Amino acid sequence: MNDGKTGVGIIGLGGFGHFLFRQWSKLDEVRIVAVSDEDPSRVPTSAAGLRFYQDYHGLLSDAEVEVVSIATPPSTHLDLALSAIERRKHVLIEKPVSMTAADGRRIADAAAKAGVVATVNFMLRFDPIVEGMRQIVQAQVFGQPRRADLRNYATQDTVPTGHWFWDHDISGGILVEHGVHFFDMTSFILGAQAREATGLSVWRNQEEEDRMFAAVRFENDVVGTYWHSFSRPMALETTTFHLAFDLGEVEISGWIPLTASFFGWTDEKGVAALREHLPGLELSVERMAELDAHSSDQVYPVNASVRGRAEVQQPKLEVYGNLVRAMLKDVVAAMHDPGHKLRATIEDAIAAVAVAEQATAVAHADCMRPVQ
Repeated sequence: MNDGKTGVGIIGLGGFGHFLFRQWSKLDEVRIVAVSDEDPSRVPTSAAGLRFYQDYHGLLSDAEVEVVSIATPPSTHLDLALSAIERRKHVLIEKPVSMTAADGRRIADAAAKAGVVATVNFMLRFDPIVEGMRQIVQAQVFGQPRRADLRNYATQDTVPTGHWFWDHDISGGILVEHGVHFFDMTSFILGAQAREATGLSVWRNQEEEDRMFAAVRFENDVVGTYWHSFSRPMALETTTFHLAFDLGEVEISGWIPLTASFFGWTDEKGVAALREHLPGLELSVERMAELDAHSSDQVYPVNASVRGRAEVQQPKLEVYGNLVRAMLKDVVAAMHDPGHKLRATIEDAIAAVAVAEQATAVAHADCMRPVQ
């Protein structure tokens, strides 16, 4: 069928694969033509003409599939991506891109050689709060950023004992499977790559490493700290991301960021930037006598004390759907326009895995020493 729409195939019909199917089915520019899963009972029944392949090789051989979405556990990403690229398919891989940065490089090199688009689903880069904060950092609304702190208290309800999430040979562990989203989000907001990383971990038992900590120094000397735990009841899970600047602070809430509260000193350009870049803004501005504010080795002319809150005024699942649709649309745009710059690239994906690898390796090396 040649209806002008880009043909998409999804490998992996777990909870996220079904979510992608529902959200991408709403797009006018694509058509989901095929899905694949080892379990035939998972196939969606809502799409007429949808082809199902229990063996993913059938999907990869389907001539109408132009983009392959890989929504399977991390340990499968390398082989599936390379197989798809070998058949000249474009690939959109669920995070992480692979279990190791070296494997991510193999995928990137294969895609470059084949002339196809390959990237990872870092859909947080499309979130309005995240994009707004990136603009605030670039405009130096509150001066230089100095500190980032991610606190993710996630639920254990969706990853019960025996789930593949706890098997490091399949998931890579919390920082590889989950933390990469937030290492990348920080890099995107700051416009800086990680330079070095370390980590700690706590095991609930011999099978479940359910709490992990990472500390990362970025190229601009921002220090980021990341706490990930999968231990709470679902009703009590929270995610917050704190940014500290020379002249202010921001607190972002939600693993899909929906709100951001802030305060600090700035100038007229800073006030204008807040109004331009933050969605659903409530802003209080108190005018000050002009002064030179000193912080670290920086001097900032300021004349306004601000406090406020930004909010994406849509339900979480609706925003989540917007993000994954934007991610696929970005891939389709790159397919049809070689000059299109992807919001999230394969290089971004490799960089995030490298951070997770390093922090995990240190955590597992048991470098802690008793306090004397």
